[in-house]
Amino acid sequence: MIVGRSLAIRRAVELAERFAATHLPVLLAGATGTGKELFAQHIHRLSGRRGPMVDVNCGALPRDMTESLLFGHRRGAFTGACESTVGHVGRADGGTLFLDELQSLVPDTQVKLLRVLETGEIQPLGTGAKHGVDLRIVAAVQEDIAADLEAGRFRRDLYQRVAGVVIELPPLSARPEDVPLLAEHFAGLQGQRIEPGAEQVLLGYTWLGNVRELRLAIERAGALVANGTLPAHVLAEAIRLGAPAGLDPGAPGEASRHPLDVRTRDGLLRTLREQNWSTERAAAALGLGRTAFFKRLRVAGISLRNEQRFAKYAKYMNELNAAIDGQAH
Repeated sequence: MIVGRSLAIRRAVELAERFAATHLPVLLAGATGTGKELFAQHIHRLSGRRGPMVDVNCGALPRDMTESLLFGHRRGAFTGACESTVGHVGRADGGTLFLDELQSLVPDTQVKLLRVLETGEIQPLGTGAKHGVDLRIVAAVQEDIAADLEAGRFRRDLYQRVAGVVIELPPLSARPEDVPLLAEHFAGLQGQRIEPGAEQVLLGYTWLGNVRELRLAIERAGALVANGTLPAHVLAEAIRLGAPAGLDPGAPGEASRHPLDVRTRDGLLRTLREQNWSTERAAAALGLGRTAFFKRLRVAGISLRNEQRFAKYAKYMNELNAAIDGQAH
């Protein structure tokens, strides 16, 4: 279940659902904990494909076994191959292959995966024959994939092959209005509820670990109470218990001490909008150099491309709603 009412998450869900039943490969881009696997599952459910969704964490594949695990092997193909196996790609036949942390694949495997995606055929290790597979690719990468492409660590032709539709998943700091909804959702899964007003503690903390970090904080809070209500001081304690060593997220009412305060992020976005998204003018307005300004954007979890897209989409929706209201009157 994808929870959220922010424009950013609604846009991501809309794209996922619009393209779910197509044959286009989908690339999910976002930071750790933004829900890429959840989106992949949602796309698979709506795809109409009868086969399974096979989840592969490319970053966890042993380097010397990557090809065998992905494409399978025949008994005796290498030392220790006591029996023939079907690889992840073969198991996804008729369904969806979800390749998480795709940029972690080594260059040699990137080449072989590209060949499989282009031909629709796999050749397990130790065999001379190829056979076809019918699968849908959903892949996930971190937001810094552009740096990997620029540095040549990730092949551009493979990126183009998997990026039929790119869906960017926003960090939780980009959609603070979803924090109370998500917190109530996670608390409800435990049969608990957030005490009225206590959500301000959650809004005062910038969730570097995104939705995953928030979920774990609510689970910790649930273990700290004897009844079904989670008060402000318990939520603050739960956040502290999961914060990185040396970082004090602050007590209730002291959220502004956190270096990634939501209000700081809002201030940066407000300045950018006032300066018509000119980073040069926005930096000057804040009295910052270019390097310092972009560092603040990164720390606040702001993607200029995402924010400009959301602004255009919001403007379009406002104009559309105004036109509909005008026709109604």
